[in-house]
Amino acid sequence: MVQEKLRKAVINEIKAVAFADFTRFVTVKTDENGSPVLEVAAVDSLPRRCKKAVCQIKAGTRGIEIKLFDKLRALEMLGRSCGAFTCEDGDKSTVEALRSLFEESEEFETD
Repeated sequence: MVQEKLRKAVINEIKAVAFADFTRFVTVKTDENGSPVLEVAAVDSLPRRCKKAVCQIKAGTRGIEIKLFDKLRALEMLGRSCGAFTCEDGDKSTVEALRSLFEESEEFETD
């Protein structure tokens, strides 16, 4: 039971990184001259799962930098966790596991 809770918690952390959308963190606007300006979202306004994807935030000489954890690595880890790279073509259990992950991921994009 504890091991299953831990597994789900780890998968949820990985999903937060894998399905993070950078547009939640910055918005591109234009100033009065028509030049593009990046507006950084207030951290306290971000949903908790978005915050999980943040590796680093720092103020530099050119403004604020937001670095997210490696999305491709997180997607690879999710794929491996449900056997996506070792399955035979048409393996229904793997297909269902992937479908479940992606259906659950929809919630990451809606709030």
